[in-house]
Amino acid sequence: MRTGSSQAPPSVATAWLAGPQFDLTFILGIALLATVMSGVTVLWPLWFLPMLSAHTWLFGYDHLLSTYTKLAGSPQERAKNWRLMWLLPPLVLLLLSAVGKTSGIDGLYLLYFVGQFFHTVRQSWGIAQQYRHRAGGLPWDPVWLSEVTLWSVPLWGFLYRCAQQPEEFLYQPLWLPKVPFVIVKLAGFLSAALWLYWVYARVQAYRRGQLAVGHTLYLLSHLLIYLGSYVLIEEINSGWLMVNVWHNVQYLMFVWLFNRRRFAGGIDPSSRSLSWLSQPGFRRAALYYLTCLFIATPAYYLVLRLGERIDGFYAQTVIPSAVLLSLSFTVHHYIVDGFIWKRRKHPAVL
Repeated sequence: MRTGSSQAPPSVATAWLAGPQFDLTFILGIALLATVMSGVTVLWPLWFLPMLSAHTWLFGYDHLLSTYTKLAGSPQERAKNWRLMWLLPPLVLLLLSAVGKTSGIDGLYLLYFVGQFFHTVRQSWGIAQQYRHRAGGLPWDPVWLSEVTLWSVPLWGFLYRCAQQPEEFLYQPLWLPKVPFVIVKLAGFLSAALWLYWVYARVQAYRRGQLAVGHTLYLLSHLLIYLGSYVLIEEINSGWLMVNVWHNVQYLMFVWLFNRRRFAGGIDPSSRSLSWLSQPGFRRAALYYLTCLFIATPAYYLVLRLGERIDGFYAQTVIPSAVLLSLSFTVHHYIVDGFIWKRRKHPAVL
């Protein structure tokens, strides 16, 4: 008697970074928060300044500070990273001062606009790779094609901003190279083709029972955030707010998860406070965030006051010292991340 073999129904593997509660908050919750905050400024432009202030205070300052939990979270890390902690900041300040003297505020804001674009996309690629790793590597999905697809929408959006030629960015003049709209349309066509193939490959993976939900949902959130912030939202400030809220809150949550893993064995006597804050649970995560916020808030207030004092002493008015100091912290964060998250022991590229 012949026995027919029935094909197994399609199945999926979640492949979360930590679990459904953390990952759904990390992927969907942060994207929703960024969309709402940016959407408010699109509907009511007068709300941009309050939203900018809230974003800078609640997510901007502490997201930079959280870098130091990886850079200097233990005595061993402080010994290994002392050059990045003490020698790099004054070099960055000197570099930005030179840019400010030669190119003015336009040059500084162009440097920031390009730097934050590259930095946020780079972080997104690093997180996507973490989801790939959790899913077993996804051998059916070429890494090079995944990276090209991920970068295609941000690059399309960046070209669109160049073609759009906004006169101001964050209340300061901005210069971007002029790009013909035909180039923008070509970039959009290529990006759409890549993402259509991406959808087709995921449908086929689902039919084979190889779809990784975490990786798929994360890339969808990446697509929607960059499509919204650089292409669909006409106003450059509202678009910038969307991608930066998404980026900063992601960074805070991911660094906490990293610390939770490295202190999984419990309280470390050499890093007692950080290891205690990094233990599992919503309360510890909230305390970790509030601690970063508590430390960062007065630090940045002092930076603003120090900038005012320097300007008053030197009668400098062309490039405010507070702008130079704040940008120095930001650019230092960009550079440091390129070192501390790229080492072989920790393959995440943030």
